[in-house]
Amino acid sequence: MASFAAREASPAGAAESLYLAVLATAALLPVGFLSPWPAFELGLGSALATAAVWALPPGPGRGAAVAVALLATLAVAAGRGLGKGPKGLKGPKGQEEEAGGRVPGVPAVPEVPVFLPLALGLQILLRGDLLFAPAPLLRTAVALVALPVAGGLAVSVLARRHGTAPALIAGGLAILLAPGFNVASTLALVALAAGDFLAWEKTGRLAKGIAVAALLAPIAWAPGPGIAFAVCGLALWRPWIGLGLALPAAFGLGWVFHATGPAVEMQVSWLLLLAPAAVIPRRERIPAVIAAVAVAAAVPLIPNVATLAAPMALAALCIRRDAPFAVPQAVWTGALAAATALLAGYPWLREEPLATALARLGLPPGAALAAWTVGLFLALAALGAWMGRGWSEPVRSARLAGLAAACLALATLLGLPHAGTALLAPETPVVLDAGHPAWEGRLPGPAAVGSVVVESSLSNGAGLAHGTPVAVVRLRNAGGRSLDWTLRAGEATGEWAARRPDVARNGVTAPRPWISWIAGDFFAQRYRARWTLERPERAAVLRVERAPGVPADLEVAVYQVEIRR
Repeated sequence: MASFAAREASPAGAAESLYLAVLATAALLPVGFLSPWPAFELGLGSALATAAVWALPPGPGRGAAVAVALLATLAVAAGRGLGKGPKGLKGPKGQEEEAGGRVPGVPAVPEVPVFLPLALGLQILLRGDLLFAPAPLLRTAVALVALPVAGGLAVSVLARRHGTAPALIAGGLAILLAPGFNVASTLALVALAAGDFLAWEKTGRLAKGIAVAALLAPIAWAPGPGIAFAVCGLALWRPWIGLGLALPAAFGLGWVFHATGPAVEMQVSWLLLLAPAAVIPRRERIPAVIAAVAVAAAVPLIPNVATLAAPMALAALCIRRDAPFAVPQAVWTGALAAATALLAGYPWLREEPLATALARLGLPPGAALAAWTVGLFLALAALGAWMGRGWSEPVRSARLAGLAAACLALATLLGLPHAGTALLAPETPVVLDAGHPAWEGRLPGPAAVGSVVVESSLSNGAGLAHGTPVAVVRLRNAGGRSLDWTLRAGEATGEWAARRPDVARNGVTAPRPWISWIAGDFFAQRYRARWTLERPERAAVLRVERAPGVPADLEVAVYQVEIRR
């Protein structure tokens, strides 16, 4: 891929090819360590990624194809690695245990070391923009290597006492909101692992002293979230002690950080959304679940919602592994992790990929969503328990997984926006400037138009004030009547080079990008806006023109115009 990039005529295409080569190499290296021999997915994934770069034209579509290939490769490798199962360990008297069981003093260890390569691979997919964006080498190494290694080790510690599946669910929940392993999500997992380590039998004083230091370390990073992380770790070690500390800690955090009613409701809804199986936990873990809810309601979201990682992971570790809803929970967490990885990476680069993925399903976070999700999972669990009478556990798990995947696929199809009628050729923008100030297209029909979608960006528009009109969209019917919609800078469109360092330093305002592409040494971006009419109108012509009074050097690039009924 890198050799191919050196021969490309387009500088932007060459830069993108080289970035995709680095991204694919970084993502496939963990696959090589993760896959059981003969690791056919490693060869297949590298061939698919290379074929996509060679065969597809430069642009966001090629980047999306490579990202999908890399994600699928990592998922298959992880599935095969996990499918190898755990190996039995001999306890002090020769006992052997299975996955999820426990011999006193001898925790279970998975046969295939999946945690470290899986963490590294997910971090590359979730934070792959760090391989391209200019940043100090040490900072990049810490973000892409040190943090996922620490998080992977913490998940492996949690798996020793709770089993592989709950530990992976807990780790997946912790990295969904960040996204990836950032300082908050990593410290949350480390605090939980430290609290869990203290519950191990036959550990020395030095080891326990190190665990206590790791449990309290998040407080030095940020006192508010750190206290919440430490309380969650204590609840994993001693549930009743953790509950006793969680209630006053939650009250104190809520008082200091001025938690309000809606904020509390929103924070708890995240917990219920991502860990609905914790509604019916193991009996001995009920105090820990109550502590997780109390902490989730009061933990300050500083610097972001990743501080909810500790209570969410704690609730996930309380799941009853033998309950029917554990399998749908695993499918749901895996699907959210995949969607988050795609939306967080190139070319989408969403700042809040989890919220974007839920919005695509029409499910914004909130109490109603939490109640809907818990109800759905409990219904699936009840259906699985009723249908699974007489089935063996592997058969019941496989059928429940298929049922949960089918429900999720159906919800995805229903939540995706309906495709409209495109009026421009793909990746062939129309540039409106002083010499060509307007574009006009005839609609098939006349067609009934309920909404209009415009993908666009601005060039030489960094100095425009927020809300400045830059273009007008006009719908005209056969009788000459027109309806107008104004595109404004910073709201419906924005500067294409808003992420270029010199432009970003000037404080240019731009809406959230719809899609990004590589332009030399930075991520360029374009924007998507939708205009919904009060009632559908039958129109014959759609016209996009520059707004009057804009600077002479301003260019409006229109990448696509869609009409929808």
